[in-house]
Amino acid sequence: MSKNTYRMLTGKRIWLYMLLLSLPILINNLIKSFNSMVDIYFIARMDNATTAQIDSAIAALNIHESFNNLILAIGVGLSIAAMAIVSQFLGAKKENKARSYSGQLLMIAIIVGILLTLIIVSFSWLFIDLLGAKEQTFDNALVYFNIRSFELVGVIFFLVYQAIRQAQGSTIIPTLLNISGIILNIILTWYFVSILNLGVEGAAWSTVIGNLVFVPLMIIDLLTSKKYIKINPKSLIPKLDTLKEIWPFAYPATVSHSVTFFGFLIINGFVLTQFGDVVSASFSTGNKLSNLLMNPIYAITTISAVFIGTNIGNKQPERALQAYKESGLLTFTITVVAISIAILFRRDFVIMLVGNSNPKLIEISIQYTFWLLLTQPFMSIFQNHMAIFNGSGQSKIGLKAQSIRLWLLRIPILFILWWIFPQMSYSVVWTAMNISNVLAVFYVFYLRKNITLDIRVNLEDEISEQLT
Repeated sequence: MSKNTYRMLTGKRIWLYMLLLSLPILINNLIKSFNSMVDIYFIARMDNATTAQIDSAIAALNIHESFNNLILAIGVGLSIAAMAIVSQFLGAKKENKARSYSGQLLMIAIIVGILLTLIIVSFSWLFIDLLGAKEQTFDNALVYFNIRSFELVGVIFFLVYQAIRQAQGSTIIPTLLNISGIILNIILTWYFVSILNLGVEGAAWSTVIGNLVFVPLMIIDLLTSKKYIKINPKSLIPKLDTLKEIWPFAYPATVSHSVTFFGFLIINGFVLTQFGDVVSASFSTGNKLSNLLMNPIYAITTISAVFIGTNIGNKQPERALQAYKESGLLTFTITVVAISIAILFRRDFVIMLVGNSNPKLIEISIQYTFWLLLTQPFMSIFQNHMAIFNGSGQSKIGLKAQSIRLWLLRIPILFILWWIFPQMSYSVVWTAMNISNVLAVFYVFYLRKNITLDIRVNLEDEISEQLT
């Protein structure tokens, strides 16, 4: 048992341990958020490009971000399954089973990444057309989609690798590897876009290289680590009974994120087709700031889910519940402070990101950002509930929460407002978003009453059937 796992099970100040373990994840997430802004930053300052060309390029990047989130939902689902399964096995002191299931999850990640790459390369033109991109935006998106598809094997592999290490309280090594890739991406984006003038193509290749270059080091860590779980190459061979046990953990989390990001994809496509490139680019800018401020919440609730899973595995449900309560108070407090500052300085952030050459883009971005941030505290509450749903291995409940928030609330409200009040124009988007965020919190409070904090993994040491 690692020292961090022991602290999760016995440490007196749960909130402090959660905060300390989440710091590397927070740093990683913050840099990832800045990394996702890198392409926009340099694309918005391309030499010898008109305002229309820049708006088109940014809109193409925005389309890909929404689509990529949908695709990566599978990887996120696998990582949530890995976190829940491995943490419960470690809490139950079943390290051999934790190793075996980790190997199976990594192999699934590799297979999924290859399949997704083949699908995107074959049908990217269709996806982009369905998302409403036209003319130059379509051409930019096609180039960006096809190139970025080559990173998926490495990205999904990293998500599962990171979850396995986080389940043991190891947050520093995955963070260092990821940050190294991000720094490389930033340097290459500057060189490819600003020096070589490769535009959207250069931004895409720099991201692919940054996401893949350190994957071999992750593999070496998994095969040779003396401090944390070391994977036996034989555990990568698919085993039928193990895959059957992973399925109930993985599919609800995968579907949950898929339906969420598919809904966001529909909303982004609606914005692009109805209001044009400038409004779409403005909303993308506001979402960058929102995601930046949510990073502490994601970091803390990620560790909270590990605390919950580990203590459930160790048959300490009361301590698991305490972790959920303390992470809730911590994340809500941080969110209120962060948005208070962000609302005051949102203009500076927008100008820093997109420059000052397009006043309309700046104006809409500032307006959207204000309304987006107002309900951020509600999202911190929502995310903390997702931590207890996923950490307890009951991601089916998380699926219900995400589906209701988006498909029963946000999207119907959006289209009803647009139909009844066309004069609201693009403000229907943030109006629907804020209403759905508030109502969703009441729903997760209700769902929380239905969960149980019982061990969900199979602790029996049976012999797995190898697939042939």
